[in-house]
Amino acid sequence: MIKLKILNYFEIMRPINCIMGGFTVIIGFLISHHEPNFLTFIQNSINIFLIIAGFMIFFLVASGTNTINDYFDFEIDKLNRPNRPIPRGDISRKQSLQYYMFLNILALVLSIIVGIFTVNGILIPLLVLFFEFIGFYYSWKGKASGLPGNIMVGVTSAVGFPFAALFIDSILEIPLLIWNIFIATSIFLTSREFVKGMQDVIGDRQFKIKTIANVFGYKVATIFMMIFSFIGAILFTLMFFFFELNNWYIIFIIIADIIVITANLLLISDISDPNKQSITSLLLKIAGIILILAFLFGYEL
Repeated sequence: MIKLKILNYFEIMRPINCIMGGFTVIIGFLISHHEPNFLTFIQNSINIFLIIAGFMIFFLVASGTNTINDYFDFEIDKLNRPNRPIPRGDISRKQSLQYYMFLNILALVLSIIVGIFTVNGILIPLLVLFFEFIGFYYSWKGKASGLPGNIMVGVTSAVGFPFAALFIDSILEIPLLIWNIFIATSIFLTSREFVKGMQDVIGDRQFKIKTIANVFGYKVATIFMMIFSFIGAILFTLMFFFFELNNWYIIFIIIADIIVITANLLLISDISDPNKQSITSLLLKIAGIILILAFLFGYEL
């Protein structure tokens, strides 16, 4: 019984998404460090601590956001996502709120400790507090706003890149490549939110959630998805020509681009088909993972 309860708490965090978000922090360190190479950088025990702590802070804040999102979406999830822990009765709303507070406090305490070892000191925990607030506000009000809420998800999912860089540099010294990755990732990840809005139309209509799909219909949501996914994919592709990235990078990017094109073609073949919406969302998620992995393999260690 205890093991099952632990699994329920693990599930509500949506750990796979949080882990992939945590990799953005690792990439931020990979690109921002000042040592001759990354292997030299991680020989310092303080740097290893910062990498692990940065990963965990992002993981905890993202997990807390997912948890509080399920708390506020309890009634909607009865229709849209009935298999999640709260609507199926495995975690109570009170327990999810307590768990959310625990995750956020843990992230904040860790960020205060990290601040002692970084050039930006108090800025690190202040940023963590800010994004904890954004996560709460999105779940409380932002999601219902539609497009602004979609953009919040895209930006906060990609913020690990510049966040990690701030462990090393002042904000004015963050490498240009980091900002390019942050912008491209934010745009690309926002594209998937339009598809998720299409998947959730039934519950969103009942609760007047102003997603693009709910307000303007599937066709407009599909157009938004196509525009954002293609712009994001193009920006990632262009980075190969403007920054020092190896051939592994472009190989991963080409694979991701093919998946993005496939996802778009699949969805426009029947925009109202729930199965095609679901597969499209999955394909965009896979493409996003490949785009992140492109930097792990494509940036010289």
